[in-house]
Amino acid sequence: MSSSNGNIFGDDRNYKGVRCRKQGKWVSEIRVPGSRDRLWLGTYRSPEAAAVAHDTAFFLLRGPSSSKGLNFPDRAANMQWVSLSPRSVQRVASESGMDFDAKLIGQSSQIYEREESSNGDGFGDGSLNYDGYEDISVDDMEILM
Repeated sequence: MSSSNGNIFGDDRNYKGVRCRKQGKWVSEIRVPGSRDRLWLGTYRSPEAAAVAHDTAFFLLRGPSSSKGLNFPDRAANMQWVSLSPRSVQRVASESGMDFDAKLIGQSSQIYEREESSNGDGFGDGSLNYDGYEDISVDDMEILM
């Protein structure tokens, strides 16, 4: 079950480059190295999706030797660095965050469908089984190149 901050992993970690808006949506942005410019990476339903977008942009802007600044440093081994313009980095990072959000949405609808079919009428006792979120790991987060 998610914690009060919306984190699906159930802990209170704060992700770099991620903040929560008053409406409960999660946003991500990053500063372009060597400039005062910031790249807007998007608005997401989960803090993890926003963190994935941030990690993608961070890695592409700073290169493979910068894995210490990532929210999910284990993902760096699966990333391939290419030199991109800031606008291209913004697009790729935003798509990676949206892809993760889409996986969460698909996962939650599958959980609802399983709950509905197991209770017959879909109402049951009002509790949903959120164990399906454990099927999503940091390794499942892909970067589009």
